[in-house]
Amino acid sequence: MVLIARSATQLQHMTDACQQWSERSRMKINHRKPKIMVFYETPAQRASRQSSHFYLTTRFPLNNPPTPLPLDEPKDFTYLSLKLDPQMTMQLATTHTCQKINWAYQTVSAIMHSLKNDTPANLRGIRTSPLILYRIWKSCVLSHVTQNLRYLLNSTQVQQVQSALISSLQRTLQCFTVAQITMIALEIPPLIL
Repeated sequence: MVLIARSATQLQHMTDACQQWSERSRMKINHRKPKIMVFYETPAQRASRQSSHFYLTTRFPLNNPPTPLPLDEPKDFTYLSLKLDPQMTMQLATTHTCQKINWAYQTVSAIMHSLKNDTPANLRGIRTSPLILYRIWKSCVLSHVTQNLRYLLNSTQVQQVQSALISSLQRTLQCFTVAQITMIALEIPPLIL
């Protein structure tokens, strides 16, 4: 669940409403899981808000006295596999996407190793053909790029992702030609904003 508010007071009221609903439904919210992140906050705004901490007030079971439990305010937050920072620079998302490309390449590499070593000799050339390797790469790696590409803000971030993508493809196909030639040959359009 995501709660979006314009002020700290409004967010605390929404948090209290969620807590009350959960108590009426006989559920307990784990106070270690909810996170609070304030976006585009200036240092002056942060200093004025510093006195107000976000918390859950739990009375579950209902015969217990109210207990305020503080909520965590992390430096970065992952929502639906998108890493966010308070200033929304999307640099964390870019770095994380490049890491995911490299992790996915590790999966492709393991599959390639398995196909090469666990396949009978007469089928080895068929199962490790460039077309098969490209399809494996495409299903494992390309989805990580397209999933969060629309959130990147500038061409530098797109270039970082494109470099990781091309490097992964070249390592998969063991073809280290000029990146543009590889992409044109495989009909992969360049990433642009």
